[in-house]
Amino acid sequence: MSMYKELNDVKLDLSVYEEVTLTEVEQKKWEKRVRSKLAKRKTHSKKWLGLAAAVVLTMGVMSPIGKVALAQVTAVAGLIEHFIDNEKQLDYSAYKTAVGETAENKYGKLTLNEVLVDADSLLISSTFEPKQGIAFDTFTTLSPHIYIQGKNVEVTRGTKTIKVSDDMYIIYGTIKLSELPQEEQFQLTISYEEFRMPRLENKSHVIEEPWVFDVQVSPTELRKNTETVQLDKTITLYNGEKVKLEKLMASPVSTMLYYQLNAGLEKTYFKLVSTNGEEIGFRIRYGHDITEASYIQYDPIDVDKEEYFLVPVDENGNKLGESIKL
Repeated sequence: MSMYKELNDVKLDLSVYEEVTLTEVEQKKWEKRVRSKLAKRKTHSKKWLGLAAAVVLTMGVMSPIGKVALAQVTAVAGLIEHFIDNEKQLDYSAYKTAVGETAENKYGKLTLNEVLVDADSLLISSTFEPKQGIAFDTFTTLSPHIYIQGKNVEVTRGTKTIKVSDDMYIIYGTIKLSELPQEEQFQLTISYEEFRMPRLENKSHVIEEPWVFDVQVSPTELRKNTETVQLDKTITLYNGEKVKLEKLMASPVSTMLYYQLNAGLEKTYFKLVSTNGEEIGFRIRYGHDITEASYIQYDPIDVDKEEYFLVPVDENGNKLGESIKL
C-alpha cells in the first residue's frame, strides 16, 4: 500500500504545524554556515545497499509547509520505491542517484541514502542515528533545504519518519522545487538546518552544525520518459468561478497537474479518471490562490495508451464542474 494513500485519509487541525520563518539574522547565519560547508566538501556518490529490514511505522508526519497528515502503516524502510508504494515491485534504479554519504554533529549521524529528481520534485531517503540522550521520535520533522548554485529552491517540503529502532530512523522526504537546471547533470546541495517537535512546541530548532550533502544528479533518463500535455485552458465551474488548467506531466514515477486558482477557491481539486471509470490515486494536493501555482501529484499514467479526464471536485469529492478530456 502506498504511504501517500494512507496519508490522505486523516484530517487534522493544521494550524499548529505552520512553518516558522527564521529572522533575517538567523537566515544570514545559515547562509554563512552553508557556504562554509560547501567550500570544504567534495561531490561524490557511491552505491548504497538498501536496508532490508521490515519495520513498523508507528506514526509519521507529512508536512508540505502548512499541510499535515498522519499515517499508521507497515513499511519496508530504506528505498524510495518503498515510500511511494511498498506493495508494488517498483524499480527506479535507472532514475535515482545512490549516495551513501554520512555527516555527523552533536545530534548524531545522518546518512543520505539516495535521491530521485522527478519533474520539479525531489524524493529523498536518509537514515538518522541519534546520539545517546537526544530526544527523537516519529513525530520529529527533519526537512532539508535545497540549494542550486547557492539559491534556495524548495517551495513545499514533506517528511515522514519511520522508526527502525531506538537508535535508527529512516526519513523520507518529498520536496517541490521552484526551478531546476535543464543540463543533463547538475549539483544539488541538501542541507538539514533545523528540526521541529510539534508535539511539544510550535517552533523550529536551529542546528548549529547542519548536515550538508553535495549531490550530482542526472534526471536525463527520467526526462526522456516524461510526457508533457499542455492544457492552457480556462474552465468555468458550476458556481461561475474560473480555473486555469496549465499542464500535466506524466513520468514513470508520478503524474503532476498544474493549475491556477482565484482567491477563495483553494480547496478546489481534480480527480483524474480513465475512460473505463478508474480513478487514479493522488499522493499530494496543494491548493493555493493565484499568487502561487496549485498542483496535484497522482500515481503514474500512460497518456499514449489510454484517454483520461479531469473532474473538478471539492475536498470531500463533490463534483464542482464538467469533466475535461485531456
